[in-house]
Amino acid sequence: MKAGIARKLMNTYITIIATVAISGLFALYVLAVNVRTNRDIQKVSIPSLECLKDMRSTMQEIRKLANSWVYLANHKDQERLMQLMSIEYPQLDNDIKTTSASWSYRQELNLLNEIRRNNKIALDSIRQITTLLAQPENYLDDNRADRAAAINTNINKLISENDKRFVNLIDIKKQHLGQQQEHTSTLLYILSFVTLLSIVTVTLASYLSLRYSRKNIIRPLLALNKTILDLSAGSISITKPSVRTDEIGQMENAVNKMMQGILQKVEFAGQLGSGNYNADFHLLSEQDKLGLALIAMRDDLRRAHTELTEQDKQLLDAQKLARIGNYFYDLRTGEFQSSATLNDILGIDETTPMLHIDWKDHILNEFHADIAEKAVMAIKQKATFTASYLIRRYNDGKECWVNTISQYIYNNDDRAIAMYGTMQDITESKLLELELNNSYTMAREQNNRLLNFSYIVSHNLRMHTVNIHSLLDLIDEAETEQESKEFLGYLRMSSDQLEETLQQLNEVVAMRNTVDLVVEPIPLKAAIDHTMDLLKTRISEKDARIMNNVPADLCINYNPGYLNSILLNFISNAIKYSHPDRQPIITLDCIKQNPAVENGGYVLSITDNGLGIDLKTNGDKLFGMYKTFHGNKDAKGLGLFMTRYQVEAMEGRIEVESTVNAGTTFKIYIR
Repeated sequence: MKAGIARKLMNTYITIIATVAISGLFALYVLAVNVRTNRDIQKVSIPSLECLKDMRSTMQEIRKLANSWVYLANHKDQERLMQLMSIEYPQLDNDIKTTSASWSYRQELNLLNEIRRNNKIALDSIRQITTLLAQPENYLDDNRADRAAAINTNINKLISENDKRFVNLIDIKKQHLGQQQEHTSTLLYILSFVTLLSIVTVTLASYLSLRYSRKNIIRPLLALNKTILDLSAGSISITKPSVRTDEIGQMENAVNKMMQGILQKVEFAGQLGSGNYNADFHLLSEQDKLGLALIAMRDDLRRAHTELTEQDKQLLDAQKLARIGNYFYDLRTGEFQSSATLNDILGIDETTPMLHIDWKDHILNEFHADIAEKAVMAIKQKATFTASYLIRRYNDGKECWVNTISQYIYNNDDRAIAMYGTMQDITESKLLELELNNSYTMAREQNNRLLNFSYIVSHNLRMHTVNIHSLLDLIDEAETEQESKEFLGYLRMSSDQLEETLQQLNEVVAMRNTVDLVVEPIPLKAAIDHTMDLLKTRISEKDARIMNNVPADLCINYNPGYLNSILLNFISNAIKYSHPDRQPIITLDCIKQNPAVENGGYVLSITDNGLGIDLKTNGDKLFGMYKTFHGNKDAKGLGLFMTRYQVEAMEGRIEVESTVNAGTTFKIYIR
């Protein structure tokens, strides 16, 4: 840089950083020395001194016990002596060997080696004495006693010499320890001086730098900052050119030039904002990127304006063609804004008051609850609101189907305050959809009727076939002509019943092309008796007891074919799945669902004492097609499926209660 502000500040910062760095490095060095010295004292010097003292005391005790034992045999002293020699001293010797590995003075190591060597000799000599005086009678041998006394004298001499060496070694260790502490203290004093000198240097340099910065940098920068803040607030003011040649002066002149350029760009942008896309602008330089961007924006706006005008026309035509309009609805004020196409859809013209509008005014009542529920859900989940419904046009009252897709606008409290979206007239497609749905419903109902008819044919004819087959077997097995005539009578009766069933099936076939079932008043008790006649052979084979408790005058409106199939299915199942250990008892009752209602429906209950059904295991598949539950080879799994369909086709329902090995109750609700 041409001016000297940056260089002066840089020199000041370098001085401060260098001073701090030197002080810091020296402080780290002193800290490292102090840590190392403390670690050496704690882990080497002090443990070594303690170990030397313990070894000295141990050797003194060994000498005392050796002297006592040599001249007077004592088993207790001998045990203590052996413990010291074989356990405690080796441990102390190993400890001092470990700590001495970190000693740095040769004199200390030499003394320690002499002590350990003499201690070893003394301990070996004591072991010689133990060998000489191993038995009490050895003390009576003068030769052995004299030799032991001589060895003991040498032991005392060695231990006494080592005692002096211990004292000397401990003194040397203490002296070296003091030297280490003194060296550390000296470094700390030097560190204190260096730190103080650094503080003074940094403080003085910072003070001088602060004074210089305040006068030549801070105050000019504050003035320049105010100018820039005013610019950010939209206030543009031109100041006099600065006479300074340093960096601050260059910045002031640059900001002043920038102000002039911004004023020119503001005027040009104002022209563009007013829609004058032919306004001209002179660049400050070839590097004037903002000016180039404004010129490019002008050209883009000019082109976009032309395209947008054309697109607006095309969009309006497309909306009219697709019958789609858009709107904005303020939920707080009720203000409603809509496009021209939407006005046409809603039947809004110049006579319609649009300042406030209520959505309930034009949406049919049957859709209010559904729309309100969807609106609450969309607001709660902040999701898109979609709905199709019928509206009543404002100007002519005609009804038409519309589909709306909307989005809500929320305030800071997450409360919906407005909504916007599109609305499309879908009357033609909706009417076509409804027509198709009606056709599909009719076709499905007819298909279900045909399917049910096939089930009835399969089930009912199969029942008559089984009955006739059983009667033929009985005729073959008849022992007298009277029995044969009786069975032939039953066979003729079964033939008549088969013909009746075929007649009913013909009636079902005749109505297969209609959606509504033909119903007629039917005496329920008589219908049950008729079913019992159909099953007379099976009832006789099982010795079943059927109790028909239905009142004789009770009539129900039902399809005869369906009722016959339902009764035949439930009663035959009750006989088929009777319990092998007791007589089958089947009870049929019928009561009103609601006695207070004159034309209310009935509940027909059929109860048996048979095998029962495990509803926990099979309850969800009880009425499924081809579902069987007792392993009967003759079971096809169609009866209950077909029966439920027939009951539901007559707008009823079936309930079941059952206990395994106790029996089952089916309740058939009849409208």
